[in-house]
Amino acid sequence: MDDKGRSHRYEFMRPGEIEREKKHAPIAYIPWGSLEWHGLHNAIGLDALKAHAIALDAANETGGVVLPPIFAGYGTMKPYKGFKHTIEVSSETIKALLRELLEQLKDEGFKVLVLIMGHYGKQHVDALTSVCDEFQSMHREIAMLAFPEYQVAIGDGIRGDHAGAYETSLMMHYYPETVDLTLLPHERPLSMDEDGIGGENPREHASAERGRKIAQLIVRRIVERVQLALERVKGAQ
Repeated sequence: MDDKGRSHRYEFMRPGEIEREKKHAPIAYIPWGSLEWHGLHNAIGLDALKAHAIALDAANETGGVVLPPIFAGYGTMKPYKGFKHTIEVSSETIKALLRELLEQLKDEGFKVLVLIMGHYGKQHVDALTSVCDEFQSMHREIAMLAFPEYQVAIGDGIRGDHAGAYETSLMMHYYPETVDLTLLPHERPLSMDEDGIGGENPREHASAERGRKIAQLIVRRIVERVQLALERVKGAQ
């Protein structure tokens, strides 16, 4: 692990380091994903891993801390299409976990909380967003940001998918050792029903370079939002 990445990873920081970082930038990033089937070619932890990597890139620009990735997905490929190697967590559980986490981060003195959702089935996003809205209504002194990672860059032409060229490219950029495109079937078109893959064909359209460009756009847009939120809460003090 490089020193730049370690300097924002909450689990590796000593108390004094956290206090210094919080004084400089009271921002806490929460990368949230799932343990879920993402095709034969991708790691099961893809959603949370990409959200964590994106959060670290953003924190390198804005300052703040990045919590460990949370692997707790609701509305996953298991109930949707019956894919194994997937851990489905209930709506009640993820909502309770997020609610307690947000309250604890507020108690620790963070002023900008950034929930980056790498798993974005509608049920999952709605459940977590409802908690964030509830939290924000009770704590106006906190800036609460919550979004699927791709959503901030829709205006730049970015679209999320499920294990297709978009997500696979991000993994080829951040974690190339986890991707093996040769494991995908070649004798037929890929599909959600048979392969758990939606979006552009990763065999033909995924690359590390594409992932790098996607990541840069997403990180840029996140940084813009976070910096505005930080200015807002500082101005309100």
